[in-house]
Amino acid sequence: MVKKTRKSPLSLPQTNDTWYFAVRKLRAWIAPEGEEPVRPFIMITLNLDQGIIQDITVGEKPDSIAAHNQLISAMLHSPKGVKIKPHRPARVFFEDKTLMQALTPALQQMEIECKYQPHKEMVDEIIEELLTHMTDDEPETPGLLAQKQVTPKLVEGLFDAAAGFYRSAPWIQIGNEDVLSIQVSPQQVPYYIVVMGQGGVEYGLALYKRWEDLERQFLPHDHPDEIIPIDGLHSLFFNDITQVPFDDLDAIEKYNWEIAGQGAYPVPLIFLPSGTVQRPNRDELLWYKAALTAIPVFVRDYLRRNAGGDLQAVEVSILMNTSAGVVIVKIIYPAGDLPKSRQFAYQEEDGEEQLAFPFDRRAMEGDMFRMFGMLSDRETNSKLAKAQQLMYQAWEKKNPAKRIALARKALKVSEDCSDAYVLLAEEEAGTVQQALEYYQAGMEAGERALGDAYFEENTGHFWGLLETRPYMRSMEGMASCLWQLGHKAKALETYWEMLRLNPGDNQGIRYVLVDLLLNMNRIPELEKLLKLYRDEGSAVWLYTKALVAYLKKGDHPSSNRALKSALRHNPHVYDYLCSKKRIPNRLPSYIGIGDDAEAIAYAANHLNYWRKTPGALEWMQKELHPES
Repeated sequence: MVKKTRKSPLSLPQTNDTWYFAVRKLRAWIAPEGEEPVRPFIMITLNLDQGIIQDITVGEKPDSIAAHNQLISAMLHSPKGVKIKPHRPARVFFEDKTLMQALTPALQQMEIECKYQPHKEMVDEIIEELLTHMTDDEPETPGLLAQKQVTPKLVEGLFDAAAGFYRSAPWIQIGNEDVLSIQVSPQQVPYYIVVMGQGGVEYGLALYKRWEDLERQFLPHDHPDEIIPIDGLHSLFFNDITQVPFDDLDAIEKYNWEIAGQGAYPVPLIFLPSGTVQRPNRDELLWYKAALTAIPVFVRDYLRRNAGGDLQAVEVSILMNTSAGVVIVKIIYPAGDLPKSRQFAYQEEDGEEQLAFPFDRRAMEGDMFRMFGMLSDRETNSKLAKAQQLMYQAWEKKNPAKRIALARKALKVSEDCSDAYVLLAEEEAGTVQQALEYYQAGMEAGERALGDAYFEENTGHFWGLLETRPYMRSMEGMASCLWQLGHKAKALETYWEMLRLNPGDNQGIRYVLVDLLLNMNRIPELEKLLKLYRDEGSAVWLYTKALVAYLKKGDHPSSNRALKSALRHNPHVYDYLCSKKRIPNRLPSYIGIGDDAEAIAYAANHLNYWRKTPGALEWMQKELHPES
């Protein structure tokens, strides 16, 4: 801010001092509360003879008037703690030639000489010292133009290809596990590409130079660092402006490289095992340019789905004309068979990632077991009761080895202990197939323990009866594994059977079914499910009703009523579906009715169904903002 004063600088004495004036955009971001992050500018006035900072201001980008006022303020007010009276300098050196030309007439009237004479190194040192108090100590990521033989023209072509890729949104058709093999001539060995974006969290490409590097991402590991290849994790992600290296931002401004949107700045990076980051070299950037250009063509013209909704295998060579001649991009889908992995959750503890075993609600059943015992018709099986008691102890343990050991012990006591198989499926199985086998064994154990007569008598009341829960857990796990392994019809059959056994649906199976039925485009079956739980008031239910109504009738009064009901329940969903906000990397642990966390949870699972429905998002935007 300019300091207010009634004094005139012409009334000040003039010394033979030489001042230096510079305006810089800082390599830092500030985020005022409730506002978008901005890069501030600094105006700095140095007294070269005294070796002091005469004045300094950080704020918005200044024009020539603001710069003039800053210089006047520096003359009228001496720096605090310095025994120098206000005065006019004899001359002012400027770092910026245009600014010097704009201010020269006014300063000459004050008998101050103006010169263009940059001293950039000196200002660099001062600003670097200032930034140590504004930012962390992590080294800056170098710019793309700092790489050998990387020219502005080359990067311009990369940005053009990236903008076209982003606008084509291939992630609507390709999921995070649909791996492409891509070979760009004269490349002899293909790279393996995962198109990111279907989940709404990260957008772009993850690149693996070897198949085994890709496989490692899907195999069990104790720590995320274990999956980084020896030559680094390669990626080109689309980020918002605050995640772009400052050298790239300066180059974007200088060369006017194309950007597709606010969150669409292409940032190619290589994350090394050492924890450092480097930029791709010239050949790698050229490869990205070819791939980013070819993938949208491949998705649009060659990628097709079968009647079951699965992507069909295809191999194609796409010819591209470039300044260097014709380039052939060979794309194969699928690139190979990925291992079906078990999913591991991580949490931070003392600054490090560790396997997470949070409070297990199943342990609470142990209290019920101890308070009330098992029901009378199961009390006769004392071995099973003892085995189940061991499992309640296992659920209470945080150490995975102890949990597994107790499950093994429970099976030695009784082979009919379903929960023992459930735990082994969750924490010992290394693949989905192995987990499926455990869950199937758990179901068989539950069927033996309960008996045919029990099923006939208690269907419709499962889960409410304590002894049915291990069997239902096995059933849920088996259905999930079947789906992951591609046995979709069998998985759906199992989920429907779970609702028949327990229509109260304490396990939330109806939400899983919504996702799967949309995935398979089985709309009549989905309508049946929606009617079965017609009083459900969650975002999943209300927004799914709206989407199904739009699929059937388009922009129609009945569809509009369904959408209005959903928007009233949770208006936050709109922001995530329509890309006003990006879904966070870590989903919320708890959700509330109608809150932002519920919107995130809904969008994380259903974003792509809206994207894949032509006109659906535009319809939502029209309903919420009819004036636009």
